[in-house]
Amino acid sequence: MGTITAKIAALVVALSLTSCIVSSGEDASITIVNDSDYVLVDLRVSPVGSASWGPNLLRGDVLFPDEEITIVVDCDYYDVLIEDDFGATCVLADLDLCFSDDLWVVTNATLAFCGF
Repeated sequence: MGTITAKIAALVVALSLTSCIVSSGEDASITIVNDSDYVLVDLRVSPVGSASWGPNLLRGDVLFPDEEITIVVDCDYYDVLIEDDFGATCVLADLDLCFSDDLWVVTNATLAFCGF
């Protein structure tokens, strides 16, 4: 019985590492669409007012132009950080993700506004 429980626990951990879920509550989501000419290498979310960013949700992968990723989060207000392969960053601040889904289309104009 212990071996089966250990295998199930290992499977749950493996599945959680391959998804883009920030929480288990699944109250809301944000889809980031890379409609720019840049490769995005870092994607982090943090509750508004937090002193630090969460982990890179791309997990060593990248978001090429015309690709998208959906992140599921608990009901809260969030800041979203993206970084391109040249190290330039852009923040979408104070996003209300509470029982709703949001879409952020990252364009060249968006990145120019952020100083890319």
